[in-house]
Order: sequence, then C-alpha cells, then structure tokens
Amino acid sequence: MSEFSNVELPAVFPVCLCIDVSYSMTGPPMTAVNNALPEIKSAIKGDPATGEIARLAVVTFSDRAEILLPLTDIGYADMPTLSPQGGTNFDVGLRASGDALRDGIKGLGKGSPYHQPVIFFISDGEHNAAVDWTHTHGQITSRDDKYGAQIVSFGFGQANRDAIRQVSTGLAFFTDESDPGAAVREILRTVIRSIRTTSSSFSSASGGAVSVPVDGTKLTQLPLAQRTVS
Repeated sequence: MSEFSNVELPAVFPVCLCIDVSYSMTGPPMTAVNNALPEIKSAIKGDPATGEIARLAVVTFSDRAEILLPLTDIGYADMPTLSPQGGTNFDVGLRASGDALRDGIKGLGKGSPYHQPVIFFISDGEHNAAVDWTHTHGQITSRDDKYGAQIVSFGFGQANRDAIRQVSTGLAFFTDESDPGAAVREILRTVIRSIRTTSSSFSSASGGAVSVPVDGTKLTQLPLAQRTVS
C-alpha cells in the first residue's frame, strides 16, 4: 500500500473528508458535522501512534467545492466551521478531494514516504448536476496514478444507495438511523475509528489495509454490483 519505503521516516497516511454541505444538510446534520470535527482532532491527537502518521484534509461540496483544510498534521489543524449551501454535485467534491490529496502529498517533500490516500465521502443526497461525475472518479482512483485514492462512502437520509455504492472503491455504507443528526454523528465516529484502526494496521507484516469498524452501529455495508469481463 505504501508508495515508498524509508526506514527513517514513518510513512504518512493521507486522509480527506469529502462532506456534502448542500441545503438538505441544514439543521441537525450540519450541527452534528461541526460538533464532530473538533472531536476528530481530539481523538487523533490523543492517539500518538495515529497522530504521528495521519494527515487530514477537509473538502466540502454542494454546487461548488471548497478545500477548507489542506492536508495537514491534525494536531496543528484549525478545524473549519461548515455551513449549508446550494445543490449536490459529486463531481466537484471528488475533483477537489483529489486535488487536496495530490497537492498535500507533494508538499511532504521529495522522497517522503506515504500510504495510499483514502477519501471518506459523506452525502445525504443525490448528484443533481449535468456533468458526469464518474470520469473524475476514475481519474482520482486510478491505479496508474501514484496519488490514486481509495474511497470509503457513507450515505444517510435521502441519499441514493446505488450512487453511494458506486462512489466507493470497495467499501460503501448506509445508516438506517432515522435521526439525521444522529446519523452524521455515527458516520463521523466510524470515520475516527477507521482512521485509527487503519493507521495501526500499517505496522503489521502484511503492510496494512483500510479498516472500517461498524460493529455496534446502524451502518450496513452495501453490496457491490457484480461485474463481468467484457
């Protein structure tokens, strides 16, 4: 999973939160996001092993996308405050997430080791822009790109389950929690656990893998569509 090997420097684990901030997130969902972001900082900062390697970027998307937090050491991050706006465009969110990870990894310096980046994509809606987001998706997840990311997707509320499944590169989840604020809290707490368990897995003999602990939650893993060779 690592792109480079360096015995002196621990390989960085680049993570991007890609969060839907369209108007449907108004109220409890947005409040839950803004309350959870400082919790993510505290949880990672309080775990020295994770804090040593995890780097976080925060991207929001609606009709447009913003990189509110460039890839940075979580311990030194000023967590942003999010506000709802506009419609839902998966393409701009995915594109900005890829940009944030690419620029952040380049900023580590030549020869710096890093693990394959992961995007945690969170939405309560459905792509409603004219552009086809799957082209951008293919670009930022390409195995031929040394910055190519894995995407773990989470859906809740009125999100289209098929779209949430399609956004992921292998791990997609949906929560049946009826309270949207509680749904967001559950998703983001799962993201925290995932960052920590994935970070700790990199020290294993197998080299590590993305882990998303969902035991004890209302999150259900969405089955991936079966494919055939053409």
